[in-house]
Amino acid sequence: MVTSSLMRDDPYHIPGYRGYVPQFKFQIGGTYGETTHNIMNTVEAAIPKDIPLPHRIIKEKPQLEALKRRASCTDDEWHKTKLTGTMVPGYTGYIPRGQQYFGQRYTSTCRSAIQNFEDDLLVKQNDEHKFRMIPRKPLVPVSQQEKYPQEIKDFPYGTSPYRLPVGHSDRYFISGYTGFLPRAQELIARTYPEISTGALNLHKADQDRVRGAPRQNIIIMNRARTAPPKIYASDSGLIPHYTGHVPTMKYKFGRTFGATTQNVLNKSV
Repeated sequence: MVTSSLMRDDPYHIPGYRGYVPQFKFQIGGTYGETTHNIMNTVEAAIPKDIPLPHRIIKEKPQLEALKRRASCTDDEWHKTKLTGTMVPGYTGYIPRGQQYFGQRYTSTCRSAIQNFEDDLLVKQNDEHKFRMIPRKPLVPVSQQEKYPQEIKDFPYGTSPYRLPVGHSDRYFISGYTGFLPRAQELIARTYPEISTGALNLHKADQDRVRGAPRQNIIIMNRARTAPPKIYASDSGLIPHYTGHVPTMKYKFGRTFGATTQNVLNKSV
């Protein structure tokens, strides 16, 4: 059997292998396959020589009784098989009690959380009779009256305090009202219901005074129009920092702003 001289004897890694190779960064002058072959044959590491990528054999922990019960679900209970004792890292679903376990691998964390959850379910199923609701005794009335006396309102419920007469007991706004309240900024050092009552009374007095004043005809007076002020004077220039438009300003240079803007309209004085 003729073998190619380009292929190295096992064990070796092919180019592109992204795993860890011990002492690789200290090796130079050889191909990737030759370098990894020499390392795997000479470096004292826990690497078997029969296969280049040994598989890790993990001893599976014996499943507890609760996890066995979940794994042996029937076809009608297929939804219960989502949570098992061998959860794969990358699962994005909800793991009950998962936030209480940390510092371990994902599979171990999920196994402990699911085991705890299954134990609680088992306790609930076995002691379900203890969690039944006890019927409540009927309440005994403390008063001999059939109904509580209700206060008779002279205005319908929900009437705005603006519409209530002055001196009414409900003519106020409760604390926390965020609407506009006229004349309220003039009153201080009181509770909000007292401020709102005083503000409403002042507002009502202003309305009565305006409504009771005699009406007068409105006279509109038109002022005589005057000529607008001159911007570009003939005998003087504009002051510096003037930001308005100056005709032919971009074609003039070498003089001060005042001298340049003097008689820009070329009017005869």
